[in-house]
Amino acid sequence: MGQTMITGAFFLLLITSVISANRMIGESNATTYEGDAVNLAVDVARSVLAETYRKKFDAKYIDSVYQAASVFTSPTALGPEVSEVFTPSPDVAPFQSFARYDDVDDYNGYQRTVDAAGVKGFKVSVSVYYVNPDTFAKSTTQTYLKRVEVSIEHATYMKTKMTFSSLVSL
Repeated sequence: MGQTMITGAFFLLLITSVISANRMIGESNATTYEGDAVNLAVDVARSVLAETYRKKFDAKYIDSVYQAASVFTSPTALGPEVSEVFTPSPDVAPFQSFARYDDVDDYNGYQRTVDAAGVKGFKVSVSVYYVNPDTFAKSTTQTYLKRVEVSIEHATYMKTKMTFSSLVSL
């Protein structure tokens, strides 16, 4: 009778240990996936920012002539021109923004869905606005600086949305 009780207690301890080990392995895998997703999100944000760097500062900018900042696109009109709007939205690979957008502020309001390295469904959104050159705060008037903010989220692997930003100037 005593040996049966000891054997039963041993099995109970063994089952508890196996369940705890499985839980730890599962949590470790989830942490690994979250870390991988964050690294991929950084790469995706960098690629979108790099794409904007290759564009003109403003649709009304003429490269060889000095222009007053007031000539640039109005802060309320930042975004793609009518001819640059495309479907579907959000944009999916192959991304139409490469060919359709010709200046930085076309990306204002832009959205894209990215699948990267086996992780599908990154949601990317971009905002562009003028920046006060003294305070780097959002400006309600045209300046020689624009801030490009790229936000990325993933419903499964990222607990919070990540936002990356960069200043663009002439």
